[in-house]
Amino acid sequence: MAIPIKIQCGCGQRYSFEVETAGELVPNTVICPVCGTDGTAAANAGIAQSLSAQATAATTSAVAPRIRIATPSPSVPPTPGPRKTALRPGQVDPTQAQHEARAKIFWGDPPEQVIGYLLLQGFSKEEASGLVHEMFRERAATVRANGIRKILTGIGLVAVPIVALIIFLCIGVIPLKLFAVTIMIGLWGVWLLINGIIMTLAPKSERGDLADQ
Repeated sequence: MAIPIKIQCGCGQRYSFEVETAGELVPNTVICPVCGTDGTAAANAGIAQSLSAQATAATTSAVAPRIRIATPSPSVPPTPGPRKTALRPGQVDPTQAQHEARAKIFWGDPPEQVIGYLLLQGFSKEEASGLVHEMFRERAATVRANGIRKILTGIGLVAVPIVALIIFLCIGVIPLKLFAVTIMIGLWGVWLLINGIIMTLAPKSERGDLADQ
């Protein structure tokens, strides 16, 4: 068996060769071609290292690879969706029925009428009452927001004749027609201010469509 040997001598010279051997020693003395230093020990070490690497490779190839069989994961049954019941004549989808009920609340329909509508759409009395109660809370919150907007607008309009009067007094002239217009604007602001306060403090007392507020 031919074994390749590579040696670097102490003088810096590198040389290589192949040796035919049945053991772990070179059959002849190895001499550096430049300085003549004995390289037999280095050659023997190279043979031992090569034989060890070959033995390791043979052992690794002899071990049969282990094959891992994947265990199929148990199939997960699909999650059942909501059961759909057949709609009777005049009924709509439950989601659509809730949208229409909310619209009726914001239009100003009384709660008893909206509950009756949901009952006709297949809702139970408890479900219909709970939905209508929540929708009226949304309506009340919207009324309060509109009331606050009217209060802020009313305060601004009320200030118009006051500011105008101060300006007229500063210039020493009060144009009656222009001042009358500012007074009308201020009165409109007073009405908005009062209406906004009522809407904020008692939102459930407001009737009619919220879009008209």
